[in-house]
Amino acid sequence: MRVLHVTTVGITARAFLLPLFKRLQREGYDVTFACTDDQHARHVEQQGVRYKPVFISRAITPWDLVSILQLYWLIKRDKYALVHTHTSKGGIVGRMAAWLASVPCVVHTMHGTVYHQYQPAIQRRLFRRIERLAARVTTVFIAVTDKVKEDMVSARIADAEHICRIYNGLDTTAFSPEAVDPRERQRLRAAWACDADTVVIGAVARLVPDKGIEDLLRAFQIVRGQCANTVLVIAGEGGLRQALEQLASTLDIAAHVRWTGWCDNVPVLMSAFDVFCLPTLREGFGYVFLEAQAMGLPVAATRIEPLTETMKDGETALLVPPGSPGELAAALARFAASAELRGEFGGNGLQRVRRLFTQEAQLNAVVALYRTLTRG
Repeated sequence: MRVLHVTTVGITARAFLLPLFKRLQREGYDVTFACTDDQHARHVEQQGVRYKPVFISRAITPWDLVSILQLYWLIKRDKYALVHTHTSKGGIVGRMAAWLASVPCVVHTMHGTVYHQYQPAIQRRLFRRIERLAARVTTVFIAVTDKVKEDMVSARIADAEHICRIYNGLDTTAFSPEAVDPRERQRLRAAWACDADTVVIGAVARLVPDKGIEDLLRAFQIVRGQCANTVLVIAGEGGLRQALEQLASTLDIAAHVRWTGWCDNVPVLMSAFDVFCLPTLREGFGYVFLEAQAMGLPVAATRIEPLTETMKDGETALLVPPGSPGELAAALARFAASAELRGEFGGNGLQRVRRLFTQEAQLNAVVALYRTLTRG
C-alpha cells in the first residue's frame, strides 16, 4: 500500500519520523514523504525513503493554495491510499490536498496543539477554527500525550473516539548509559575543565525565547553562590546566543558557563552531565526530557504540559513554575548538594522511560493503527 507523509520542513522527518518510515518499509508499505526542500529532507532521502519536495510555508500565505494543489496532483498521480500529516501547517495543507484527492484514509499526528496561552486570543480562535475545519476530513488523529488528546476534545476539534493516544518513543538502545564509553564522559568533562567533583548542569535546546535559557542563567547565578563546584553547559544554537552570552557576563557567571553549539551525538554529550535542566515555557512533547531521563539524569524543569505527563515530579524530576529562577535555583541546589538524590531521580527516570516511552512501542502502535484503518 502506498503511503504519503506530509510535514512542513525536513527536520521533522529527520529527527522524529525516519524510524517510522523505515519500520513501515519493513512492514511492506511503499512510503513517500513530502515537505519543503532542505538538507534534512535530503538526508532522509539518502536513507532510502522516497522524497517529493513541496514548498510549505510556516506562515499563512496565498502560496498555501499552490502547496495544496501540488500535493493534490502528487496524490492523484501516485495513487496514495493513506496520507499521514504532521506539524500544524503540513497538517492543514496535506489534509486539504488529501480531501480534494478523495484519499480514503487520512491520519494526522498532533505533536502538540498549535494554539497556546502565549498567543493573542484572536489568533488562538483562528487556529482552533482552522483545526476544526481540517478535522472534518481527518479519519483519525494520533495525540502524542493524554493532555493533547484532552485539549483536542475540549477545543471541540475531535471526539475522543477519533483520537488515538500514542506516546512518542525513544530509541533506548542509543539513549542508554551503557551505550556510551565512559572515556567519552571523561574527555568531555576535561574539555570543560571539570574534575570528578564538579557537578555539571546541562541543557540542550535551541536558543530561542520559548526555551527559558535566560531563566536558567539567572537560576545558575544563585546556585553558584551556594554550590561553588557547579558548571553550566549549554548545547545549542539560535538567535539569542549573543544576548545570552552577554547576560552570562552581566551576571558574572561567564567563566562557569560552557557554550558548545550544536551537538550531533547527544547521548555522549549527556553522559558528561550530572543534572539536566531546561526551564522551557512551552513544549509540543519535549523529546529532550525523555533523552535526559533515558541517560539516567535527574531533571529540573518547568511544571507545564506535557512535561507533567512525561516526567514524575518528585520522583524523576523537580518541576517548578515557569519564569521562576529562584525556585529553579532551589531545585538545582538540591541536586547539586546530593549525589544520592541525583542517583535516585536518575534511576527512576531511566526505568520509567524504558517502561512507557520506547520507540518500539510507538512504532508497533502506529503499524497496528494503519492495519486497522486499511482493513476497514
